[in-house]
Amino acid sequence: MLGDILEVEMHYDYFRPEVPESITSFSKVNSYLYGHGCHTLDQVLSYFGNPERITYDVRQLLGKGRFNDYFDLDLFYGPKKVSVKSSYFRLKERPSFVVTGKKGSFVKQTKDRQEEHLKMFHMPTNADFGIDLPEHYGVLTYMDDAGRYHEEKVISEVGDYGRIYAGVYESIVNGKEKIVKDEETIRQIEILEEGINTIKE
Repeated sequence: MLGDILEVEMHYDYFRPEVPESITSFSKVNSYLYGHGCHTLDQVLSYFGNPERITYDVRQLLGKGRFNDYFDLDLFYGPKKVSVKSSYFRLKERPSFVVTGKKGSFVKQTKDRQEEHLKMFHMPTNADFGIDLPEHYGVLTYMDDAGRYHEEKVISEVGDYGRIYAGVYESIVNGKEKIVKDEETIRQIEILEEGINTIKE
């Protein structure tokens, strides 16, 4: 429906200025890129593989020597660009997920709800854990082959963070194939290190 994919944007924003404001020194290990970039980078590597090239915009919005509180990574796959962006200073969050194709687009405003539910002590044992309501669904907009315009909501897939832990167990104990391949993990670490090293201490 979207045709050839041209661009994908993945945003993981917060409005928590008190976090970077309370940290007065810079640490690569405790950087925002290390702590949060991994959540979206692993998805990108899983979906699209190793990029041909990457551009990094990794910042300290409060100034040199302060906490890394912003990042914008662009990963290129031929003509397709996949962006991973995050900031601690977004009072109004950007859409969580935007896909743009030659024939249309898909926009999902909200994040996966598992973290939200866990913070409310609404545990995975509940049947509705992590499940989106209709107001959380993404919107697909496209032109069909007859030139007609369409806009429709798409029911969200249900996430399951526990699956990764079950997969680790099955791999170690029963020798099953890993959900996250070793080469994906290694490449993700390389990307995170390349990105944070663009900041000059």
